[in-house]
Amino acid sequence: MDRFLTIWSVVAYVEERLTSGLDSNELARSTGFSLAHLRQIFAQATGATLGRYMLRRRIANAAFDLLHTGQSALDIACVYGFQNPDTFTRAFRRCTGMTPQAFRKRRPPMARQKLSAGVYGVALTGTKQERLHHDMKKENNPNETILYGVPKVFYGAYHGCTPYPICLKANANYLGEDIPYHTMMVLCGAAFRLTWNTSEWDGGNVDIAFAFDDPMRSYRTGIEAVGREFALLWRTPETTKAEFIDFLRQRIDNGNPCIALGIIGPPEACIVTGYRDGGDTLLGWNFFQDNPEFGGKTQLDESGYFVCDDWWENPCTMALISVGEPIGTPATPRQVIQTAIQVLTGRQCGDHAKGIAAYDAWRGAIADDSQFPSGAVLPLLAERLMCHGDAMDCLADGRNNAARYLEALSQGHPQKEGLLAAAGHFSEVAKQVNAMADLLGGWPRGEVQMRRLNEPEARRGLCKLIDAAKEADSRGLDALRAVVQAL
Repeated sequence: MDRFLTIWSVVAYVEERLTSGLDSNELARSTGFSLAHLRQIFAQATGATLGRYMLRRRIANAAFDLLHTGQSALDIACVYGFQNPDTFTRAFRRCTGMTPQAFRKRRPPMARQKLSAGVYGVALTGTKQERLHHDMKKENNPNETILYGVPKVFYGAYHGCTPYPICLKANANYLGEDIPYHTMMVLCGAAFRLTWNTSEWDGGNVDIAFAFDDPMRSYRTGIEAVGREFALLWRTPETTKAEFIDFLRQRIDNGNPCIALGIIGPPEACIVTGYRDGGDTLLGWNFFQDNPEFGGKTQLDESGYFVCDDWWENPCTMALISVGEPIGTPATPRQVIQTAIQVLTGRQCGDHAKGIAAYDAWRGAIADDSQFPSGAVLPLLAERLMCHGDAMDCLADGRNNAARYLEALSQGHPQKEGLLAAAGHFSEVAKQVNAMADLLGGWPRGEVQMRRLNEPEARRGLCKLIDAAKEADSRGLDALRAVVQAL
């Protein structure tokens, strides 16, 4: 058997099982060789022993998680098969030259690396890496490329609940940029958004596409603000599946994951990390892949990635977005603040009240008793609670992260006091939202909250809190305008 195919198979096998357990004997059986012969082939081709290679891949991914998750070193060690913390620490030191704690503190650079034809994974770019023999680059599988080690995206990742900036952060981290979630929230405008459809109870109010008046602005701004190339393919009646596949393959074959809207479930952002069957089958992370109503028929790869072959048939598969290579300088703090001001400024765009103006539309809907009839059926109350809860989520996730960004930016900044003042106002908005949750009986969106929302007294209390949040948000906007004017 061709040595290239054997080594490629080993690399793909290892990457898929980094967290599910690596068995050298099973690996040998999968390649059709004895373990001794496989070890010999691998060492001759790569210059590294098979055991050392497998260890370094586990350590590289554990190191990536140390930098980009809040998990403890012990929990991460267990994920990658190290049951003894001392064993993990010794192995980590051998591979990186430092302890897990020191690594997390120093935050050395990490990024994706080509491991073999069609297989990428995260790597310790600041340390010496075993590289596969140059013969590995002479051939390629035209039907499959998988990028392993892309961070999983899900509601709650990075303590956030906004899919697009979560995907942006995971994507940037994989490409070697250590960008905090709160920064991504601010750069794409999501930290400052609030939208309310004045013509109906609209479950799409929360969509990041409504942050600006141009629906594509958030997607573009979030990528260009970090100085990277932005590309987007939007699905129209004329768009073909072949065009989507070509877009994906060009990026993934170059080691860049793609952000997609849809694939599984609603048109929310997800990450496509690879393809098989020439692109007919896609792999990646999706916020809804574990939801039975959306992902019930979706299979899971051993890596945890979804495996989806009916993505094109999903009418919610709407767009592909590429985070490309660095092409310019990141946005300046002044530009970022100006973007925030644009999102926060009150205005009406079609049926949608946006920014500060959204508060009055939201309050008006909650105060309208005709929208909450006595004895209302639960589906109607569920719709009302979903829209109200989405507005709460926008503010809780958004203004908390806006405050974190501004507090960090204020350090050593000539307009420190103004930035801290704005941060304080946005934190106050988030406090009012927490009070709304308390009034409704907590953050969960169950029957208790539905029934409570239907009580006139509760809605009057919510209106007062909406007014208080609007006042705090308006003060935050004024503070940002003062900072820009002073600059």
